Amino acid sequence: MTKKFKSLKNAPKIGQTYYLLTPDGGSCFYMELTWEGEINEYHWLKSHRVYATEKAVKRAAKFIKRFITSHKEQLKYLTSEPQPGTIVWYGIDMDGDTEDSVSTPFIPNDGEHQLLLKRGLLYNNSDMVKEASKIITKALAMEYKRLKYKFLTEIPKPGTIVYYPHFGFESGVDELEWHPNFSAHVRYLKLGLLFSKKKHALRAGRAMLKQINSTIPK
Repeated sequence: MTKKFKSLKNAPKIGQTYYLLTPDGGSCFYMELTWEGEINEYHWLKSHRVYATEKAVKRAAKFIKRFITSHKEQLKYLTSEPQPGTIVWYGIDMDGDTEDSVSTPFIPNDGEHQLLLKRGLLYNNSDMVKEASKIITKALAMEYKRLKYKFLTEIPKPGTIVYYPHFGFESGVDELEWHPNFSAHVRYLKLGLLFSKKKHALRAGRAMLKQINSTIPK
């Protein structure tokens, strides 16, 4: 289970220390930097790569490393060593920036190339790097929301009572007995609308309503 982490929404002050989630930081997957207000830093901020504390970025790095390992089919990175001299691609920061992709001939005895291969960061072309970067950014955003609202991401056991926001009820919440063959149940799960506790479903429902009507009381 991932421990809670949160990226910065607002830019740090000029000269302030921050932590960047990036494979360019070595095996730890992050590096410590000083905010300079550059365009690329605002791109990192928008794509959930900037963190205020080392504790937060460590948790984010742990999540991303696990995500990459468990989503190889979706990310489509190289899983076996290519022929020597084969042109391979990787992202310096894997942030989706147009200038982030770099190509190089694969050298089997190059330690950096082997590390990139081992970590699931080598690709056949630049488009695959960009697509994988987008997937990683979406995964970070989704995980933050999951940790905040505590919606279910794994399939419950058949018969498990789960809760979901229901604006047609005065309580704002309804419950159902999970059944994997019911398409509506599966859809709710995919949309992040199922919760193990009533209070979590209620909180998420209120948050959704606030997005539509900001005058609704908490």
